Amino acid sequence: MTKKILLFVLLGVWSLSLHAQEAAATGSDYAPKAGNIQVNLLLGKGFFYSADGILLIPQNAAIVGNSLNTGLPAYLTLSDPNNNSLLNMIGIEAKYFITDQIAVSLSGAGYINNTPWREAVDATKAEPDVTIFPKYVNIDAQLKTRVVANAGGQYYFTVGNDRIHPYAGVVGTFQFASLSAQSTYAGFDDASLDADKRDAGARTGQLFGWAASAVAGVEYSLLPGLTVGFEIKPFSYYYSGLALFAQPGLDAMTGENQDYAIFAQPVFKVGFRF
Repeated sequence: MTKKILLFVLLGVWSLSLHAQEAAATGSDYAPKAGNIQVNLLLGKGFFYSADGILLIPQNAAIVGNSLNTGLPAYLTLSDPNNNSLLNMIGIEAKYFITDQIAVSLSGAGYINNTPWREAVDATKAEPDVTIFPKYVNIDAQLKTRVVANAGGQYYFTVGNDRIHPYAGVVGTFQFASLSAQSTYAGFDDASLDADKRDAGARTGQLFGWAASAVAGVEYSLLPGLTVGFEIKPFSYYYSGLALFAQPGLDAMTGENQDYAIFAQPVFKVGFRF
């Protein structure tokens, strides 16, 4: 909610500051020109292409009975960061206009999520039924990383309305994702006796992906230098290569995945042109 309020406040301040200039502006003031730089705030439900269905590494710590006393699931998958509100910020895009109608663009986003491990602490009891200090369960180690970068070019079409700027182009995408996890404690009462029943080491999965996409969109100039726009990818081809390491010292198990998407990844943009 805070992000939405901040966005509307920024738009309001910008609108008020340029309102006096609008009456004197001509049609050419709204159109992009060679040498312009445009910075777009990207809003939408997803900027990364999905990889949440790819299994990583099964748990390799010892099982006690029918369950394992650890916070990690039996199988780990890459999380999907695309499930959020449509008004959530998903990245930043920069455009440079080589000519009045041709622009090159660069955009990207990323995140790192790190949970350091914490060893369990067994309960301290004075008598069988009297607990002095309660037991603290372990915190499993997890490290999640995801980065995406896009580079492309767009051609802007000339239409009768000076404020409307439709465009089409192509974009290339690179994506990297990694997940590393380790259970630090097997779940027995005496941690010192369970060294052979812990994870043999961190289990890791890495994904390297690239994509080629056609893009189409339209921008509308609210004021000189302030635009809003909408973009979609009519067609995209994604390739992902996967490397899985069950524990340190072992060779990777590799795999690959290919996706074809039609009319996907809608993005709303708020742009500032200089």
